[in-house]
Amino acid sequence: MSKFFVDQLSSGTLFAALPIALLVGLISFLSPCVLPLVPGYVAYATGYATTKGRVFLGSFLFVLGFTFLFASYGLAFGGLGSLIDQYQEILTKILGVITIAMGTIFLGLFPFSPTFAPKISTAGGIAGAPLLGILFGIGWTPCLGPALGTVLNLALTESSAIRGAILSIGYGIGLGVPFIITGLSLDRSKRLRSFFLRRGSLISKFGGLLMIAIGILQITGLWGDLMINLRSSISSFVPVI
Repeated sequence: MSKFFVDQLSSGTLFAALPIALLVGLISFLSPCVLPLVPGYVAYATGYATTKGRVFLGSFLFVLGFTFLFASYGLAFGGLGSLIDQYQEILTKILGVITIAMGTIFLGLFPFSPTFAPKISTAGGIAGAPLLGILFGIGWTPCLGPALGTVLNLALTESSAIRGAILSIGYGIGLGVPFIITGLSLDRSKRLRSFFLRRGSLISKFGGLLMIAIGILQITGLWGDLMINLRSSISSFVPVI
């Protein structure tokens, strides 16, 4: 399995896009429409558990729920890309325009952020955490959409369902790991959340500029040149031991 993952990663495009997917996921977590609601979601996901083990398990299952949803998106988009691979060049330019548009949404600080709140019972304990994670992924699409859309655009240009899923899982990890960390240190993380909330505008603007930069690279063809250089570098790499 590890060799398979390395082979997928060494495609060049995935090697460059996976860190971007992780970073975009982290930016989504720190965005003004997600960060304030993290404590509530963690409480629902863990069933208000008090032990570290149950808090970790509940948070992990919650993250697993929306990561599974995002991975299914990535599979679909990557598979679609393989069907239209012959139009790769023009497709990349079109997706570049879309990515830039999503970047401008980030710069506007999510003017259409939803007010979705979980309405399911936690009487079943942490067993319902994966379902809550899926509901989070669906219910917060207007908020997560620009960031997730950028990752799915990269998945589409990958022209591979597996690579699309890997990118979407990367996004889920970037979004999900801070959820788990927050759950394990909810009280101590309050000051840190306040710090990021005060800088929410700056974080969102950085995310928007990152997306716009990716879009420009796609439109100008520099993204493709970068991928070619990466493939060349990876194929010529020789381990020292």
